[in-house]
Amino acid sequence: MIFTWKIGDILSENDVITQVEYTVIAKNDEDSVTTKGNWIFKDKNHFLQDQTTEKDVIAWIQAESKIDEKCIIEDNLEKQLLTLNKQVSLKKPWVLPTFTVKI
Repeated sequence: MIFTWKIGDILSENDVITQVEYTVIAKNDEDSVTTKGNWIFKDKNHFLQDQTTEKDVIAWIQAESKIDEKCIIEDNLEKQLLTLNKQVSLKKPWVLPTFTVKI
């Protein structure tokens, strides 16, 4: 399973990073799922400096979002991805069937 993170807007108060917009894509050999969210930091010790990288910000989110040694964002995406093959698409009862004319 491959997780691809992208960091969007970064918000701060008094030079302390308070909130980060993120997008994460989880991908296996066949499928992918995506989530987008805003992480609000509990730890108010993060500052955006010239040497701060996107990987640093991602690591901060991953560290703060761990429960039982798992990043809850990545764990939930993995669960969604694993259930994709088990799901069956249902026909909506309110959508009328369509037909095609064969000549």
